[in-house]
Amino acid sequence: MKRVRTVHDYMQWRGDLTLEQDPFNEVDSVILGMVSFLDFSGIVPAPGEAGTVAFRHAVDEFDAIPGKDRHFGVIIPDETLDLAREAAHCPRYADSRLFAFENQVDESREMQFAAVTFLLSDGTLFAAFRGTDDTIVGWKEDFNMSFMSHVPAQDRAAAYLNTVARQYPGGIRTGGHSKGGNLAIWSVVHADEDVRNRVIRAYSNDGPGFSREMLESDAYRTMRDRCITFVPQSSLVGMLMEHDENYRIIRSAQTGLMQHDPFSWDIERNHYVYLPERSLFGEHSDSAMRLWTESMTAEEKQILVRDLFEVLESTGARTLTELDENRVKNLTTMYKTVAGYDKSRRKRMNQLLGRLLAAQVEAVLPEKGEKEEKS
Repeated sequence: MKRVRTVHDYMQWRGDLTLEQDPFNEVDSVILGMVSFLDFSGIVPAPGEAGTVAFRHAVDEFDAIPGKDRHFGVIIPDETLDLAREAAHCPRYADSRLFAFENQVDESREMQFAAVTFLLSDGTLFAAFRGTDDTIVGWKEDFNMSFMSHVPAQDRAAAYLNTVARQYPGGIRTGGHSKGGNLAIWSVVHADEDVRNRVIRAYSNDGPGFSREMLESDAYRTMRDRCITFVPQSSLVGMLMEHDENYRIIRSAQTGLMQHDPFSWDIERNHYVYLPERSLFGEHSDSAMRLWTESMTAEEKQILVRDLFEVLESTGARTLTELDENRVKNLTTMYKTVAGYDKSRRKRMNQLLGRLLAAQVEAVLPEKGEKEEKS
């Protein structure tokens, strides 16, 4: 397999081209989208506050704060900070300024939301939405998407975009990785009409989809041509929920779930390397998840999410890192929590999780001769 050209290669080879020389593109969207994982609290003004901060200065200030956490958790690559440093000192983004940094983790509302907006050298705005972070409540909100018409972070994303759009004129782009991509599209679909009219593009980089109701809404149909989703060939996260056909398959050097890592995505010039179809692993995983979720009612999904996260939260951990650091103790606590459930509740959990196993088996069994031939 040939060497993958990454976002780092992109900045080395094309980072000297200004946005006036080579307009903003999909690779820029994932680079700046990942910057939203840095905690710019106290460095970048909050939404509605006056002023901006130079991109380079913001990252340098982040680096200079003693004790600032530079580990993003067990699922976010630590390489993210190196990417931010490189981008902040890259001529292509050198004149960018940051404003409207927000970071909310609200356990009572089951919401995890963070975003920062770039005022780019071409006069346009790029609202970068953070994906799911290390917090357990952030993961619970993702699961809530499976049975709720909308979650608090999506509502906040639309309100956030309305706020930043009124602070500065010009065209608007949004983007993010994972859940950040979902929020990027949701925000432009549900923003005020005058804001939607300014939208150039919304980028979802392997972000989960939406309800069928949202995709069939007039608001989405109006914005559809300005929204695009990129998924690696074996994507699982990016194919959750419903998608229309407006997505592109890109090549990753990783396998399976690890393809969610944007540092594994192959780049050629100013775009990803596209593939004609998804891998068999991706198709099977997608089929299994659909079989599983479609076998449950909204009420069953809600009950399962409630029970699963009650077990996780019984450990007292607030992040995945905390769960991992005290693994033996936490597993013991979780086992005791499940053991304390009454027989009918344990049976219901086993039945719902059992459907997932059954769906996995059914999904990999060829249904037609042509499927066997393709395998």
